[in-house]
Amino acid sequence: MTPPLNSFEKKTGYRFTDTSLLELALTHPSCRVDQNDNQRLEFLGDAVLGLVVAEALYRNNPQLDEGALDHMRASLVNGKTLTTHARALGVGTVLQVSDAQRQHHAEPSSGMLEDAFEALIGAIHLDGGIQAARSFILRTLGDAIEAAPAISTSINPKGRLQEWAQQQHDGAVPHYSALPPAGPDHARVYQAAVQLNDTELGRGQGSSKKAAETAAAANALQQLKR
Repeated sequence: MTPPLNSFEKKTGYRFTDTSLLELALTHPSCRVDQNDNQRLEFLGDAVLGLVVAEALYRNNPQLDEGALDHMRASLVNGKTLTTHARALGVGTVLQVSDAQRQHHAEPSSGMLEDAFEALIGAIHLDGGIQAARSFILRTLGDAIEAAPAISTSINPKGRLQEWAQQQHDGAVPHYSALPPAGPDHARVYQAAVQLNDTELGRGQGSSKKAAETAAAANALQQLKR
């Protein structure tokens, strides 16, 4: 490997047995020769990343429901977040792109960095297995995963309502129930109510059942402020 690639490998905290996987992870499709680029590794890495983050959130937050966990996972694996981690690692300094591509973009785009970061995870998984990939992901995203519940509950009405219920009612969990939908079939409006200990706290509506539950939680929080 070249000295820059050696230096980059050290920054990842993982030592490759098959360094060709690292090189492939950092090969943009503009350099493709016989389909040897990072897109297949990106596909694999995306799945591994989602699994590891979901598992960490599940284990760390037994009090949160599926909706809150899904909200946190989405915030941790979105393109903007992954691009930030890729830049911190210096992916852009070692990403291989064609001369033609470089003429159009002197610096790698956010999408290119995101893809390369996920491809790197895929490469680590193939080279060292799921535990190696998990270790890399938790080293890189660990602080964000730990902070996710606090961030999520500040912007997620269902998470905020659940946190309030657990603090004020000895760990009780709000229950959501579907109400009869409104509107014609082609423009259905879903409705939901949220209860705590058989007491209704709020109602809401939306274009999906999940959106209606979120609106009900927001309505309940407004009622509680009065």
